[in-house]
Amino acid sequence: MPNTAIDINRAMQDFRRTGNFPRVIGAIDGTHIRIKAPEENEEIYVNRKQFHSLNVQAVCDTNNKIISYDANYPGSTHDSFIWCHCSLKQRFLAGHFGDALLIHSGYPLEPFLMTPVVHPTTPGEERYNQSHRRTRCAVERTFGILKSRFRCLHESGGSFQYDPEETVKIATSCMLLHNYCVDRRIPYVGDLVQEEVPVQPVRDNTQVPGQVVRQEIVRHFFS
Repeated sequence: MPNTAIDINRAMQDFRRTGNFPRVIGAIDGTHIRIKAPEENEEIYVNRKQFHSLNVQAVCDTNNKIISYDANYPGSTHDSFIWCHCSLKQRFLAGHFGDALLIHSGYPLEPFLMTPVVHPTTPGEERYNQSHRRTRCAVERTFGILKSRFRCLHESGGSFQYDPEETVKIATSCMLLHNYCVDRRIPYVGDLVQEEVPVQPVRDNTQVPGQVVRQEIVRHFFS
């Protein structure tokens, strides 16, 4: 994650150029990595598509580099649960960044976690949603590139024949090697894997602090 004021400002400028969305330093989402059925606690690894997996949370920048990740949760874990219990959220709560991440509507709306407006009623909210959608697609593309480079991470590549702990190590190594390739501009080979975008359950995003921040963004930048 960007830590200095210069790095944070650069990240915001990069995302603003990408989709015209302000005050954003990363796009966040979860992706599933298929594993064989573990011998212990097998049922908690079954995800919504009814196969065994790890649910990996990752944050990316506009260059498709993974700048934060958490690969420690089984497939049945909801994306929002991982976010609420990860160390990255604690860093936001402590004021380390001062700006926001973009996420889908299955996550909670928080001052530093901007979700789309579920039922837009004004032209400004419509424009906010359009910009949000264009900007957040960076994380979907990042997962697609990652799984194009390392087909073992993609569902069609079969499942890892290792226990979850070993799979976490492999997935983490793949993400670090992906970043190495991004830094050195090494292209992926073959067709880009299309990361599925599931229909997300809509949360009751009524938290006042998050609502205030989102409405300020709509008013100042999209109205």
